[in-house]
Amino acid sequence: MKEQLKKRGRKITPIVITSMIALGMGSVPQIVSTTVHASTQERVLIEENFDQLNGQALPNGWKLIEGQAMAKEGKLLLTSPATSKPSRVIIPLEEGAGDYVFEADMTFLSAVEDTRWASMMYRVQSENYPYYQFAVRRGTNALNGLEFAIRNERNQWEVPEKTFYFEPFQFNKSYHLKIITKENRVQQFVNGQLVVDTDLASKWIKGDVGFQASGATVQFDNVKVTTNSELLPPLENSKAFLANQPETNMVNAPTVISNFENVEEIKSNKGISSIILPIEGNVQGELFVKGTTLSEVIEAVRGKMIPIFQVEDEKLIPALESLIKKQTLQDVHILSSNAEMIKIIKESIPSARGSVLYKKESLNKHDLEELALSIHGNNGKVAVIPQKLITPEIVHYLHSRTISVWGIGGENESDAHALIHLGVDGIIAGDENSTISAFKQYPENTIVQRPIVAAHRGIPSLAPENTMAGFQKAYDLGADLLETDVQRTKDGHLVIMHDYTVDRTTNGTGKVSSLTLEQIRQLDAGIKYGADFAGEKVPTFREYLQAFKGKDVVLLVEIKEAGIAEQVVKEIEEEGMTNQVLTQSFQIGDVVKSHETNPQIGVGYLYSSGVPSTTDGKLKEAQKLLNYATIVNATLNASYGSLSEEFITYMRQRGMINLHWTFRNEEHLGEQLQQGLIGPITDYTQWLTDAPIRLETPIKKRNLKVGESATIQAKAFLHYREDKQDNIETKLFVSGDQNSVAVEGNTIKALEPGKVNVFVAHTFQMHGKEWNLVSEPVEVEIR
Repeated sequence: MKEQLKKRGRKITPIVITSMIALGMGSVPQIVSTTVHASTQERVLIEENFDQLNGQALPNGWKLIEGQAMAKEGKLLLTSPATSKPSRVIIPLEEGAGDYVFEADMTFLSAVEDTRWASMMYRVQSENYPYYQFAVRRGTNALNGLEFAIRNERNQWEVPEKTFYFEPFQFNKSYHLKIITKENRVQQFVNGQLVVDTDLASKWIKGDVGFQASGATVQFDNVKVTTNSELLPPLENSKAFLANQPETNMVNAPTVISNFENVEEIKSNKGISSIILPIEGNVQGELFVKGTTLSEVIEAVRGKMIPIFQVEDEKLIPALESLIKKQTLQDVHILSSNAEMIKIIKESIPSARGSVLYKKESLNKHDLEELALSIHGNNGKVAVIPQKLITPEIVHYLHSRTISVWGIGGENESDAHALIHLGVDGIIAGDENSTISAFKQYPENTIVQRPIVAAHRGIPSLAPENTMAGFQKAYDLGADLLETDVQRTKDGHLVIMHDYTVDRTTNGTGKVSSLTLEQIRQLDAGIKYGADFAGEKVPTFREYLQAFKGKDVVLLVEIKEAGIAEQVVKEIEEEGMTNQVLTQSFQIGDVVKSHETNPQIGVGYLYSSGVPSTTDGKLKEAQKLLNYATIVNATLNASYGSLSEEFITYMRQRGMINLHWTFRNEEHLGEQLQQGLIGPITDYTQWLTDAPIRLETPIKKRNLKVGESATIQAKAFLHYREDKQDNIETKLFVSGDQNSVAVEGNTIKALEPGKVNVFVAHTFQMHGKEWNLVSEPVEVEIR
């Protein structure tokens, strides 16, 4: 009965359609609810719910081009047993029809596999091909789950736009699909969410519509085609962009974030990537930022800065969600001191990224652990912390758990330098000009702190992979994370093994899944590497966990075998190590299942892809992938060959720390570090952990009289895990009035009155390049 009430009849009635205002959209899922309007009356060209057919195979005028299709039980049923045997139905439209809204409800009944698909075709030529189509795979949460596809004049496929939906289409569940066309512009929607926005429909501007199934059995219902006279928003409104950044020689400089003051300040932005907008409301439900309507602020920041909506009042959430949907915003951040606010908003706006504002007066070890668990557990990715509470150790703790750190400070140049040297990913600047000035003062190829290092399967360059000897060696050398792979034995036990067979790394043969734990434990996992490691066993997952419980290291666990995510998470929980483990997988289903089982455990999506050739293409790809990751609450742990400088910068500006595999070439690692990479996964942990982590000077200010000299020294910290310090070879680097001092080695001589910043720099060779590790500057005033 309810289904019948929802169905629409076939009568033709004029309806009113309005155009959308678009902001920050791309060919990525947008969480929007959109109704198309127009100032003129539109006409319904087709409206069919299949209830009145009385035994007809298809409605009058509809044409079966190939395959199997029929009206059955009030639905259009298309059946295709294989991709080589598609089924297609064409609906002829009146001559000249091409700008229209085409919508229908679609339900998968079965599919040969998740890659199989169904589609809505439009602007079909000659009642056959060429045409465009909105293709939907059964596994819509794959990166190519949704497509804007072209069947060209040669009857071949071109697929210029690929994207995804935040969940796989479930069998026997109806989803509403909609296509809006106007001239060369097309928007495609799933359940009111904009998923594809393109201007590539320029070859054919009119034509028929239809349905297709390929390797699936699919139902369509409530079909409607309505003319559309309104223009769609310019596509440039939706382009991915890199926000402004300060000029600097730092290779992994923090992003600069501003507090909103007024709209004019936004227009004069010189080096600010994001802006914090504290949301206020009135009794009428309108939203403001410091007296300016939020809509006006959004218009000002569009395409220039990333809006960060700060929400502290839960009553404002519905209005904010409504505005985000109305404006079709997708490149947005949510900030709140109440982590649960992020989770609430993300239920409605899954593509929104989340930051937790820390407001306590102290941040001890217990508080830090709780903060990290809360951020992961509420689907956030960033910790926002006042400068006075941040230490390098706190930043390292959070980075190792793929949580970015934004520091609140930067009231003056000295504060900005201090935050930079704390290793933060973003500076919420009290004085943006002072912060931007500080960025300009660093020498070429400056690394303020070395990146976090994930030891790939232990340290295969020095010990057999995925053995306790290898993990311990990597730990001893200072690895920040220990990466490994987990599979399940024939009798249901979790063991550490990369390959699906034991052949390559042990003295045995056979599939892991075909051997019992006892059989696997009898194998020698070290002898093939070398006699020194003879007798090494294949570790169990519990053995691996227990060996590092409570130690200052994070375990990065790849769920190698599909379907074992719940068991992996259960054993992590049983060992009391929720706060010390991250999981990752190539199977998106296991990424989602791991997060659902315990959201407090951070997750990563492993993938590899080609790098687009153009800057716009690289940014568009970064935008799509970031939305994909955000919606499933994962990091993007791509192969390093998938990266570009634009990708790395795009992620950094938006508070994402990703881990990238697998570095076995020093030159390649050096190139990626220069582009700002922060989380390499490598077989050669020693390449990075041999370098000092930071330099510190005992004093921050020095006064000299003209003619006086001073020696400025710094101690090098060698290890995150241990308080190891050493005196290493350094030199001084001066920023400011170069005529005020003369520099020789570590000594400066005051020549004339003035002020300079003096950095202690350690220059070293790494990965075929020269790098500078510098200290926080010493302010020298000469009188």
